[in-house]
Amino acid sequence: MANPAPGGRWSGLSKVSWFLAGLAMTSLAQWTIVTVLARAGSPGLVGQYALGLAVGAPVVLACGLGLQPVLVTDVASRFTFHEYLRLRLAGMAVALLAIGVVAYSMGSGGGPVVFLVGVAKALDAVGEIYFGILQRRRAMRTVGLSMALNAALSVVVTTGLLLATGSVALAALGSVAGSALGSVGYPRWVVRPDLRRAGGAGGSQALRRQRRLFATALPVGFAYSLTSFTGNVPMYVVQHELGTQALGVFAALSYTTMAANLLYAAMYQVLLHRMAELSGAGQLRALRVLVARLVLGSLLFGLAGALVARVAGEAVLGLLYGRDYSRHWPVLVVLALGIGASGALYFVNAALLALHRFQHHLTATLPTLGLVAVASLLLVPRHGLIGAASAVVLALVVEAVTKALLLRHALVGATGGSGVPRDEEPPDLPSAGPVPPERSTVPKVAT
Repeated sequence: MANPAPGGRWSGLSKVSWFLAGLAMTSLAQWTIVTVLARAGSPGLVGQYALGLAVGAPVVLACGLGLQPVLVTDVASRFTFHEYLRLRLAGMAVALLAIGVVAYSMGSGGGPVVFLVGVAKALDAVGEIYFGILQRRRAMRTVGLSMALNAALSVVVTTGLLLATGSVALAALGSVAGSALGSVGYPRWVVRPDLRRAGGAGGSQALRRQRRLFATALPVGFAYSLTSFTGNVPMYVVQHELGTQALGVFAALSYTTMAANLLYAAMYQVLLHRMAELSGAGQLRALRVLVARLVLGSLLFGLAGALVARVAGEAVLGLLYGRDYSRHWPVLVVLALGIGASGALYFVNAALLALHRFQHHLTATLPTLGLVAVASLLLVPRHGLIGAASAVVLALVVEAVTKALLLRHALVGATGGSGVPRDEEPPDLPSAGPVPPERSTVPKVAT
């Protein structure tokens, strides 16, 4: 293997830095909005905003079909940029229709907030397709700038509207404006040369290709939606059992652990294409070692986070949100315990996607959803927010362990049962190469 070019390592760090900066701005913006709602309003306002995210996110993920990771790992360019974009736009039209129905059924109390937050999430989902093609080009600087622009506009407009009107519904327009300009407008302008190219085949052939892409991405999208729904199940139960005020407190405490997840998300997005390259080249041992090191690091990081929360949690919550929140510091300790499992889940997910084992996401998510629903219904009424936090951590641990076992099985299967990784096969034995997506992701019987 050739030595990396001079400056290659620094180039990789630069890509991570740009993406991490964009994610940091996004997470800081989300947290700032929650903090402003908590300080200028009440836990009830925070609860309305959190409910909008909890309702809109699973719908958008389901209709989005997980197209971004499919695009990023499509190193063979089996589908065109236009095909990904058209399918995502169609999915977001369906998502907004579904969110609109839910919002209408909720009435004027929370309906407008749910719908506007859903619009912002749908715009972000469209932007992910542009981000995907930029990631393929390794143009992480542009991705980071787009995310930063979205974050800055969202905070400024949302905060201004909230302070001027006191309405969460009107303030949610700030998120819509930020997503429209940052997630869609700017990256679309950058990739405009791709938009001027031919969109691929036409007529019945184009329809067949769209159907094939739909079938390829469907397991990922459905699994992502179920994962989002699973993570929000404790919030739904808190809303039902304890009320909007308690939901606001729980949401604010959850955002405090966001710093760890934004670091994981940055590493995930940058490493996803690298893992796909290792898989495509048959370097399965390198892939396995990389994942093992990342998982171990995330578990140690999680233990450190729980220790910090135990020592300084009460003071930090009081400084950020006020006394109504600081007395719930034990909830923060429990949530911090999930940081390690969350990181492990990010990296195992990336490896499964790199191996084109899209259906495994669905296989792991379904039993996790059932277990977390039962745990939430049992723990929240008895233990309040501590029970909700325990259910969140349980969801992360169960899904991470299940997917780790599926990843191990996938790596063993990829060697053909010989126990010899492809990168160690004798040179006279031809490599099987990457598994074609349409064969590996749409089996007649899911496994």
